[in-house]
Amino acid sequence: MVRSRSTALVSARAQIMSAQGAVRQALSQALPTLTGTGNVTHHLIKGQGFNLIEGTVTSIPDPATTWNAGLNLRVPVFAPLAWYEHKTAKFAAETNRLSAKEAERLALAAVADAIVGVVTAERLAEVSRVSLDSALSTLDLNRRRAQLGAASAVDVLRAEQEAASSRAQIVATDEGVRVAREALGLALGDDQAWGVTQGIRIDSLARDAGSSCRIEQSVETRPDILAARAEVDVAERRVEGVDWAFWPTVDAVSSLAYFSSETFTNGKQYTWTIGGVLTWELYDGGFRYGTRQVAQGALLDSRQRLTHAKRTAQLEVTRAMRSVRVAEANLAVSERSREIAKQSADLSRIAFLNGSGTSFDLVDTARRLRDAELDLAIKEFDIVRARLTALLALATCDI
Repeated sequence: MVRSRSTALVSARAQIMSAQGAVRQALSQALPTLTGTGNVTHHLIKGQGFNLIEGTVTSIPDPATTWNAGLNLRVPVFAPLAWYEHKTAKFAAETNRLSAKEAERLALAAVADAIVGVVTAERLAEVSRVSLDSALSTLDLNRRRAQLGAASAVDVLRAEQEAASSRAQIVATDEGVRVAREALGLALGDDQAWGVTQGIRIDSLARDAGSSCRIEQSVETRPDILAARAEVDVAERRVEGVDWAFWPTVDAVSSLAYFSSETFTNGKQYTWTIGGVLTWELYDGGFRYGTRQVAQGALLDSRQRLTHAKRTAQLEVTRAMRSVRVAEANLAVSERSREIAKQSADLSRIAFLNGSGTSFDLVDTARRLRDAELDLAIKEFDIVRARLTALLALATCDI
């Protein structure tokens, strides 16, 4: 689906197509050209003349309508600039191909991240519903104690407030699920929301991504860095290509023509000529010098963009590797916090049932447990997301 429907990949392939067309255009300047011509001429103003052969006076020109047709052939014999520009166009096409590989990596990363986002959102919604069940159970307990005179109206209101907070949390997490599914649909090239199957294994996403991507040894071989370096190569060739514009060109030319009447050149209705043409532009008003300056500015810019791309890629890889360790540490802390919150909630409930605890403690520990459950769910999937990011930060993918 991504291959056929992703706008980013389709645009990347379109740029490759355009670059290949540019290669053909550059090649055409070094290949022969054959041109057909034809014209018809009719003289509206005629004069009088004497026909020596027939001894009569006739109107001239005679005939008043003439026509001719011909073929003109030009064969480049020496065209250094055209040859050089053809090679430059090939370099530019390779740059577009590498940019397309980077688009594939980013598209695959977007799909993987969207899948994790959907599963995370669904998990949060599930935890929120469990928290609501617990809040409703606490509310029911407080209502029964109030009926027996063991709890006050304030206790019931606290429990109702906690239940209302849980309901608001469900509304928020349900909307989060819808947004996450829409993001997955967009990553898959659709304008509709997409979900995931219940049996999907998030921990296997990294393995699945590994089957479509190969890990590079360093950022130097990552597609975006290769594309940036190729842009520098193209810019350098364009600077050097200006030098070839000062060279002359030599073309072999040939013309075959047919006339409606005999020509004055050979007395026949047809003629065929061959020749050579030397073209040397000695002065163009400084256009070529301006072109060189423009190319040099583009070269300096491309070199700086390459340097920036290397720095950004290296920092991205470093952060991605570090994020895995940070996610693992955060998960351990979250698991411990959730365990403490659960124990506190259990003890508060037991104390409340025994009459030694307050409703405030019961509601407060329940809220803390709900927050800890949500945080733990997020931290569990943060590890998967971090591992995927670390994998794809230094990879070349094929879609």
